[in-house]
Amino acid sequence: NVVVREDEYGVFFRDGKAMQIFDRPDRYALTTQNIAGLQAISATLVGVKQIGEFFWVQKRDFRSTFGTSEPLTFRDPEFGVIRLRAFGQFAYRVSDPMNLITQFVGTKGLTKSEEIVGWLKDQIVMILNDVLGELKSNKQMSALDIPAYLQEIEQFCLGRLETETEPYGLIITKLSGLNINLPEEVQQAVDKRGAMSALGVNYLQYQTGKAIEGIGEGAAQGGEAGGFAGLGAGMGAGFSMAQGMAQGMAGAGTSPPAFGNSTQFGGQAPQQTTPQPYEEHIACISCKKSIPPDIKFCPECGAEQKPVVTCKKCNGVLTTGAKFCPSCGAPVEEKKKFCTGCGKELEEGQKFCPECGTKQEL
Repeated sequence: NVVVREDEYGVFFRDGKAMQIFDRPDRYALTTQNIAGLQAISATLVGVKQIGEFFWVQKRDFRSTFGTSEPLTFRDPEFGVIRLRAFGQFAYRVSDPMNLITQFVGTKGLTKSEEIVGWLKDQIVMILNDVLGELKSNKQMSALDIPAYLQEIEQFCLGRLETETEPYGLIITKLSGLNINLPEEVQQAVDKRGAMSALGVNYLQYQTGKAIEGIGEGAAQGGEAGGFAGLGAGMGAGFSMAQGMAQGMAGAGTSPPAFGNSTQFGGQAPQQTTPQPYEEHIACISCKKSIPPDIKFCPECGAEQKPVVTCKKCNGVLTTGAKFCPSCGAPVEEKKKFCTGCGKELEEGQKFCPECGTKQEL
């Protein structure tokens, strides 16, 4: 006798054939009255107790989770080829106990429940990959659009899975909690784009700002003067380019010059600019205003300009009458003397400065 409970199927097999399915709860005696063909079993096998195999299959719904063991490849129109990970939950039940046993136990050789559930998970991931590819082709779905399509993806997968699992006596009744994760680098790009959108900045403006920030960092590392000089040169080049474009647009309405003519568009000869010689300036010792090096009094504050005497070894500034350089300690040549008034170099024995007339202390 065998007992079949309310939430179970009972399936009797003999010689690899399904002889009977018991789908109602009861106690069954395996006799020729309830199993067709049992009478054909040879009665001469005296002492053999096992006359077949009996399987119990549960009717209730089961729940499990699935996930991608390896990331799914997705070709995004904006980010290129990216790798997606997906996971979620699903519910399933047995729809045909005879097909379940014959297909998995007989054909595939799967005898454990976890092996059958593992096969179901593989089918879900395979169908999910196909659905993502079809939505990308048919609806131009990008990686950023996937969250808006999650419910539609679940329904598409359910429809496909029914045709894949029903021949094996199983049916997936529900897919839920589907979550498809973007790679970390794509997520960072999305966050950065969201921040720029909130500030009203487009990508080109953002990159320009990053370039200027890099110039500032270079100035901090290599000296402020060099950094700002480079920035000024870049801005000057941009301004010059803008002027050239404006002049070209102004002369666009005139006919082009003949071949070999040296004039520009509009019949005007190009202007030749003569480079101006560079004139070195020094800073006033009082107000620090830039002044020519050959004047004796500052035109801004009127302070008298005294020549600066420097050390020949380190080029440091020497004070009047100094015997040693305050910067490097090198001895100052005592043979040379300088005017205490204007700093002009004096010859040995001169009592008055030939430049300013200041009396010299010997």
